[in-house]
Amino acid sequence: MDVMERVEIPERIDYVGKFTEIIRSHWKAKQNKNQPFSEILSSISLDWREKELMSEQILSVLFSTKFVSLLTESEIGSNKGFFSDASARLSFKFLPPVDEPNELRTHFDQLFCNKKDYQWVKAIPDSNWAEFLSSLFKEVNPAIKRYIEKEVLNSILILAQRAATLGVDPEVASKIPKVDDLDSPFLGLNREVMLYVEKNLNYTDYTLTDRNDDYKHILVMISQCKSQISYIYRHKDIFGISLQLTYQVRQIEQYLKRLAQLLEILQTNDPNRQWLTITQLLKEFVYAENTKYSLRKHFSTNLQLLTFKVIENTSKTGEHYIASDKSAYWKLFGKAIGGGVIVAFLCMNKTRLYFQHLPIFWEAFFYSLNYSIGFILIHILGFTIATKQPAMTASTIAANLSNNGENPNWLHKTTQLLIRLIRSQFISLIGNAVIAFPVAYALDWIYFRMMGYHIADPAKAIRLIAELNIWESLALPHAALAGFYLMLSGLISGYYENKWIYNKYTARIKKHRKLVRLFGQERLNRMAGYFERNFGGLAGNFFLGIFLGSTSAVGFTFGLPLDIRHITFASGNFGLAVGGLENNVSTDLWLNSIIGIAGIGFMNVIVSFGLSIAFALKSRNARPSEVKSLIGNLSWQFFHHGLAFFFPVKNPADVNEELPEALPNRHL
Repeated sequence: MDVMERVEIPERIDYVGKFTEIIRSHWKAKQNKNQPFSEILSSISLDWREKELMSEQILSVLFSTKFVSLLTESEIGSNKGFFSDASARLSFKFLPPVDEPNELRTHFDQLFCNKKDYQWVKAIPDSNWAEFLSSLFKEVNPAIKRYIEKEVLNSILILAQRAATLGVDPEVASKIPKVDDLDSPFLGLNREVMLYVEKNLNYTDYTLTDRNDDYKHILVMISQCKSQISYIYRHKDIFGISLQLTYQVRQIEQYLKRLAQLLEILQTNDPNRQWLTITQLLKEFVYAENTKYSLRKHFSTNLQLLTFKVIENTSKTGEHYIASDKSAYWKLFGKAIGGGVIVAFLCMNKTRLYFQHLPIFWEAFFYSLNYSIGFILIHILGFTIATKQPAMTASTIAANLSNNGENPNWLHKTTQLLIRLIRSQFISLIGNAVIAFPVAYALDWIYFRMMGYHIADPAKAIRLIAELNIWESLALPHAALAGFYLMLSGLISGYYENKWIYNKYTARIKKHRKLVRLFGQERLNRMAGYFERNFGGLAGNFFLGIFLGSTSAVGFTFGLPLDIRHITFASGNFGLAVGGLENNVSTDLWLNSIIGIAGIGFMNVIVSFGLSIAFALKSRNARPSEVKSLIGNLSWQFFHHGLAFFFPVKNPADVNEELPEALPNRHL
């Protein structure tokens, strides 16, 4: 033959990949049912030669690749921005980026190539992973060990520099006193880490004692940096917080955490502790790499940041919507009465606007204006709309949650808070509904005496009653939509309240020369103070009016059956309908209408209340176990102390104090 025959050399067996595939197949097939999956590592029998070959292959990869990308970027938030990051993830799903063979991150992705690998990696306990890894790497070549240490040191240096860069960014520095000075803990951390890395790499006389002393100094600087971050969180109600600032603060926290983990791996004298830290990083990396192009994770993470920004500032007066004793309970009832009276007038105005037969745009415009002016008036006069309460108290709920263990007695506090909120909601609903009907009925009677005809003609009155029938109309879905709008208005209130504080509008108004000349300094100070306390609430009520007034028009435009139902407006409309029909309403219609009003109120509350809880939990990244405990404790209290959910008990603070310690051990 002219061409030399090629001799095919068999490829080297990938022991690491085979081992990973064995565990993955066990996880998929749910094998070893008699043996917990957590013991899978110890159940796979490997002889000493196989372990040596696995160790050799892993160390060979480590010795020939760069660590920085994996150690400094994996599971650390991006600063691209929401839409840019989402667009990049979507494009990478269809056309993945080119793999860099000299990057450890590339080999890591190839090893854990299944997008669900993080599930079985997480299912194996840290202690089992640590024991397995320590047995796999009993002896490491000194040259490989020095190379690994060098790569880790490079990563430590980059993490410190990135944390310092963000720490002195104007967005962050403006919220922390003296952070931009030379004694800034972020700059101090960078200096200490640079010295530590420089000595480790170039100083042959760098003793273990000196190294430990420098390590302790770095830990002190990390602690001071964390204190500065805590200062931002503690004082967010003073200077506000933007989404960009939230991104940056979370990124700094991630850099500091990763920095501490890598330093502990290098410095700890306890091998078991070292392997446990490596295991924690392994699980973080596998999850991060498996989900790095996940849009679902991207939206979930950004939703958590957004809810943190908004929920934390939902309303500084949220406590005013929660009655803790009888006096506050009946005071809240009085405020609800006032709100119901104004809503009756809004019902009258909307019904008369209906008879103007305006073009669809102008009808939506004037409906929205009617609602917005009414809601703003209710806010200015200090009255309440019942179903807005949960949205306005989301920040209070969030503040009472576990917060990753920082609130040890969170379960009892949150349960009692929710009980007070539920009964406050109950009495406010009663106040709104019972007064809106008679006031609307009385308005129709007065209107008839003055004008000679009713506010609603018989056809309109019959339609108003038909809209309350939950059996034959879309009253409940429309009530759920109203509940969503109520929650959304609460978030908008928080957004604008935070925006007012963050942009320092109060101080800017007080120092505005033209306004000072126009109103005088003293009057201008009072105006600025009023808007500081109420701007969020006014904005939320304005947008709520737009949502409620324009939904029907939007539905009509797109051919969708969209509309809203609210218990207070339902009660007022029923009053107008009864007046318009001159009391000629059958018992069946009365019964169906009362059931419909109650059903609408229930749906308003359950959606608004449910979304408030969900957003509060999301803002604090609550664990599923905490949610279970909260639901279980609330259910237990309802069946044993149900009266407290509707009326203040004599000693609300003493209701089963020992329950929070006992309930977490129950199986729900």
